[in-house]
Amino acid sequence: MENAIVEKANNLPIENTSQTQIEISRAVQEVQAAVLVAQKMPRNEIKAYEKIMQAARRETLAKQSTYAYPRGGQIVKGASIRTAETLAKYWGNISFGIKELSQDNRNHTSEVMAYAWDLETNVREEKVFQVTHTRVAKGNKITLTDPRDIYEKVANDGARRLRACILGVLPSDIVEDFLAECEKTLLGDNKEPLIEKIRRTIKTFESIGVTQDMIEKRVGCKAEAMIPKQLLDLGAIYKSITDNFKSVDDFFGTDKKEVIEAENVLQLKQEDSTNDKNTSKTK
Repeated sequence: MENAIVEKANNLPIENTSQTQIEISRAVQEVQAAVLVAQKMPRNEIKAYEKIMQAARRETLAKQSTYAYPRGGQIVKGASIRTAETLAKYWGNISFGIKELSQDNRNHTSEVMAYAWDLETNVREEKVFQVTHTRVAKGNKITLTDPRDIYEKVANDGARRLRACILGVLPSDIVEDFLAECEKTLLGDNKEPLIEKIRRTIKTFESIGVTQDMIEKRVGCKAEAMIPKQLLDLGAIYKSITDNFKSVDDFFGTDKKEVIEAENVLQLKQEDSTNDKNTSKTK
């Protein structure tokens, strides 16, 4: 996905040279290739949704998920640029970015375009706007001349339009669900990220001789791809085993040899942990 600012010099006309034609041809081929790949490898909406919800359970991201500003005596909240970029990343097959189309150093302005393009559905949002090369500091308007300062000003002003473009091509219910999950995280309803719950569940099962491979065979996917319902099911299985209602073999189809090997691995881990503690005390 493209997420860079392309600079052009001083609003001068582009010369129709062979090099220019080569660059135009290359750009067209890149776009065609991106569309072709998106069509051959369409997004898996179920997995994409799971990744989005999992990302919402990270407290650091949840804190950056919304922005707020006053309007009419009230505080208005909305999805931030971080939310838009995160959703575009996990939803997949979305090209987005900011491009500086031209720069007028006489009037100290830049013409900029922000865009987001769903390569699968061919839905595209685009906004073209002017950015003035000025900054207000301590009540005074300062004209920017340093290329780095201009670059940062274009990037900052473009971020708001880029957010609007990305949100314009995403399904609105995905955005709403993500923000709702972020709010739960900030309120403490999701104190532990899903991946940490998965790791804790695997460690718990190791205590009864069930390895991660055995769990993955049972649920039919890799541990990192598990969803909350699968963890609930594993919790019920663990309780049945520890309450002696069922055995490990009943759920995981293992033989005695696999269980013994798993128990030996757990014992070695416990011995290593004990040795590390004793070494620490000696020091």
